[in-house]
Amino acid sequence: MIRIPEDQTVRRSITTMLVVIGVASTIMRMVAVALWSVQQGRSIDEVFLVEVALTVLSDIAIVCMIGVVVLRIGRPRETLTYEPVASALTTYSVSALALLVFAAIVPDDFENGRMTSLLGVLTSHLVAIGTFAISIGLAGFLATLLLMRRHERTRIYLIVQAVIILSIWLCSTLGSVSSVFTILSVVLAVFGGILMLINTQRLNWLATITMEKKIRLLWLTVCALFASIVLSVMHLSSIDAYVTESAAAFVRSGAVLPSAINFFGFVFFLRFLFAVIAALPNSAIVDRRSSEVESLAHITRLMTAAVSVDHLLNSTTDLALRICRAHGAWMEVDEGEGEGMRVAAAQLVHPEYVRALHANPTIHALITGGKGPVHVQALSDMTKDAGDVAVRSMIIVPIFSDHRRMGTLVVFSTVDYGFEPDDVRLLTAFGDMVSVALDQARLMEAALNRERLQKEADVARDIQSSLLPRTSPDVRPFNVHAVMIPATEVGGDYFDYIRFADGTQGVIIADVAGKGIPAALYMATLKGVVLAEMRISSGPADLLRRVNETLLGSMDRHSYISLTCVQFSIATCSLRIARAGHTPAVFRVGGEIKILQPRGVAIGIVPPQTFNDAIEEVEIAVQEGDMCLLTTDGVTERRDPNLEEIGMDVISDMVRGSSAQQAAALVKETFDAVERHARGADPHDDITIVGIVVSDACATDTVSYRMEHQGTPV
Repeated sequence: MIRIPEDQTVRRSITTMLVVIGVASTIMRMVAVALWSVQQGRSIDEVFLVEVALTVLSDIAIVCMIGVVVLRIGRPRETLTYEPVASALTTYSVSALALLVFAAIVPDDFENGRMTSLLGVLTSHLVAIGTFAISIGLAGFLATLLLMRRHERTRIYLIVQAVIILSIWLCSTLGSVSSVFTILSVVLAVFGGILMLINTQRLNWLATITMEKKIRLLWLTVCALFASIVLSVMHLSSIDAYVTESAAAFVRSGAVLPSAINFFGFVFFLRFLFAVIAALPNSAIVDRRSSEVESLAHITRLMTAAVSVDHLLNSTTDLALRICRAHGAWMEVDEGEGEGMRVAAAQLVHPEYVRALHANPTIHALITGGKGPVHVQALSDMTKDAGDVAVRSMIIVPIFSDHRRMGTLVVFSTVDYGFEPDDVRLLTAFGDMVSVALDQARLMEAALNRERLQKEADVARDIQSSLLPRTSPDVRPFNVHAVMIPATEVGGDYFDYIRFADGTQGVIIADVAGKGIPAALYMATLKGVVLAEMRISSGPADLLRRVNETLLGSMDRHSYISLTCVQFSIATCSLRIARAGHTPAVFRVGGEIKILQPRGVAIGIVPPQTFNDAIEEVEIAVQEGDMCLLTTDGVTERRDPNLEEIGMDVISDMVRGSSAQQAAALVKETFDAVERHARGADPHDDITIVGIVVSDACATDTVSYRMEHQGTPV
């Protein structure tokens, strides 16, 4: 097998050499044809040696073209994507159509198998070289498609395809001897087309691109389809076309080669066309999901960039307006006790008009009275005065912080039933992130006013304490409790209680790499992302995938987040756990200690595909008396005055001998064990402990331990 050089400089040098050799052989052939056909008035096939010499020069030029294409393609990609396919279709369509137009406008100077003018020699060679170059480039593209299949017999299929093309050429050459060879060439072409159709890579990626890209691919495919069938039929038929005559004069029966290649290209383009058409119906969903992800990522970047609150609110209302295709939007924020609400941001609506809407008691009650998101599909169904206002339907999302309403996000439409249920879900996620941003901004301002000299540590500590939950949820038979003790340095530890899409609850613990305000801000950002993504996540591994995809492009390249997520499964009396590079979890199941360390990479380090492949989800069945301990590395790396770390062994022994009946007791025992080891030494990192104890009897007697792999190892 030919080995393609890895070094780009070597490949460019070889490519240049092949181009020079190909151009030189073509020029030599043109000069020979001009002297033999034009000056002496003789046909090329009149003398055998002349025909052989010209054929050798033609073959050298074709081999050089094949070498350039092989070097240009290089190693095949792992998967097809929009950009290379669109580029290939554009190149093929434009060059093929340009060749057909050029061949149609130049004069046909062929007469009895010879050229009659120097202009004819030049144009004939240009058309022939163009025909073979386009066909060889198409063959390279089709070969790349076959190599992407990654089947053990892929290379065999590729060799068979090449043999079929050469066999078609040979049969066509022998067609003048017997019609059997002509029939055989047709059979081989059909067989090759079927083989091409079977071994082309799946095109599932088409479903993930936007409508705009699909429409462009549709038009490009139609153009490529037209060009390929015209070139295929023109070369194969007996039409006295200049393209056919030029190719046949360049290589004996040479018109068959581009005909076969373009026919195989036609088969692929036809399949690709139907694949694009089949992918069109889901384009609206893809476009919407793409816009949602981009919007959440944009808000996340604004939060990490520490922009002003007003700028963040204006950006949020603008995104809400565009994504929901609303006719207007505004954001109200609480000015403080006795001050009421202020219109902090408005899009396509004047603040005075908003105040006029509040004058309507029904509309005012809808905007200010809801405890959760409100979807008003038709305002006329709610009040008789709806005919006097332009607003016909609304989505109202209250923004809470620490159980206090801090603001309201409102979008409206001037038509009834102007919004979909998905709009409510998206705006709720916006509201959660704005809530975190407002919390973050207000706590930062308060800390700066109280103590400027200690602003970095104080602000981060206040942000951490305000964003962490104050109480533990009731998830019987699971009793859960958590605590975070900040160190003297500002850190980024985080825990929270969450609720998944199916209504089940869980707990999450994380540690942001680094220290200072950046770590605290990333922790606050993480909370907003978790709040937004948990509502649509099916489980721990799914949540970690979504968090990584949202945060990857928003974090500094030196920052990352380790994270562990546990889901409480009451129906099966089990715990499902996924880990993103975090400290191992300690389980006591039936009196036996298990150090659980599912595979996973920290958030913000690797691309989504690598992260998704690496993540692993584990489920462990539990019963009454079993317990689970989650910690950050501030616990396992707690040092004594001699700088000796406590390690996992001490923690595991503590859990093994624990008599705790409640999670709070388990957390206290863990903290006491850590402090006994430290013997008064100052902590060097935040300490976060989450304890889970099965305090009641389970509804199932299953106590087996099983693991469910959700990904493959990196």
